[in-house]
Amino acid sequence: MNHPLRLLLAFAAAATSLLGPQPAAAEGTPYRITMLLFRGCEEACRGFQAYFRQRGIAAEFTLRDAAQDKRRVAGFVDETRRSKPDLVVTWGTTVTQEAVGDWRHVDPQRHITDRPVLFMIVSDPVAAGIVPRLDRPRRNVSGTLYLLPVETQIKAARSYLDFKRIGYILNETESNSVSTRDELRSLAPSHGFTLVERRLPVSPSGTPNGNALPGLLDEFAGEKVDLLYQGPDSFLNSRRDALTDGALARGLPVFAAAEAPVQQSRALFGVVNKYEDVGRFTAAQALRILRDRTSPADIPVTLPRNFSYLINLPVALQLGRYPPLKLLDVAEIVGIDGGEH
Repeated sequence: MNHPLRLLLAFAAAATSLLGPQPAAAEGTPYRITMLLFRGCEEACRGFQAYFRQRGIAAEFTLRDAAQDKRRVAGFVDETRRSKPDLVVTWGTTVTQEAVGDWRHVDPQRHITDRPVLFMIVSDPVAAGIVPRLDRPRRNVSGTLYLLPVETQIKAARSYLDFKRIGYILNETESNSVSTRDELRSLAPSHGFTLVERRLPVSPSGTPNGNALPGLLDEFAGEKVDLLYQGPDSFLNSRRDALTDGALARGLPVFAAAEAPVQQSRALFGVVNKYEDVGRFTAAQALRILRDRTSPADIPVTLPRNFSYLINLPVALQLGRYPPLKLLDVAEIVGIDGGEH
């Protein structure tokens, strides 16, 4: 079809396709995979394991959860160095940075250097210093992407509603929040919007203060922002109900860069790669390392094909912002009896 949004999504999705043939059932010793997580085994983690299970590929999974405390990752790295799994999978920017370090300053005493590492749910691995480039990552580190480019997200958001002022909550404890803010700043002049930033306060111990959210939302309402952009931020995602409910109560539509705020909370819309699909895609890449013996350095950091334009219809109705008819051809409507249509 020639629909502009279809073309937009097709362009963004064309970066990659699921590589390699379907594997046969594994024989012999199961693959030993350690998964280092940040906030439990969520959809991507479960999708990764399901890919192996549904194809009859024998694998033993060891899960270690930092519970949003990056200080725990050092202990996981030490354990991994002793146990020597066949593959280490890291979830999120923070855990991956702690596990493998900046590619320019790797410390073999602190970081995983002798095991292949595959990351997922990392917002911008180049900006985060995890890999020098996407097409040629690192000797023992590769991974997958999950976010559309911010510019593509902004264009997709404009296909629903126009806006002049975008609100953004900066969480300086997460590097992906800072890099997303920087990208929004750079896009603002050419895309005709003003970025209204507010910083999430941080305690002396380095923990963001979620109790500050109502006050920040009041400030955005007072600044008359047209749209609140919820970026790829684990802390804010864990507070997504408070954030999106508070925004809705103030008449502020929320555009989310990830699935959960729309699917499970009260964000109005988002153009996303579903976490479960990202987990499955990452598992397919893992088999290139485990089964095909491909070096991580030879596996480009790529993006799954299957994007979804999610619209939370009850939120749209409450805000009085029914989606344009042209979007209904491509969007998934969520929030009706907890399902999709």
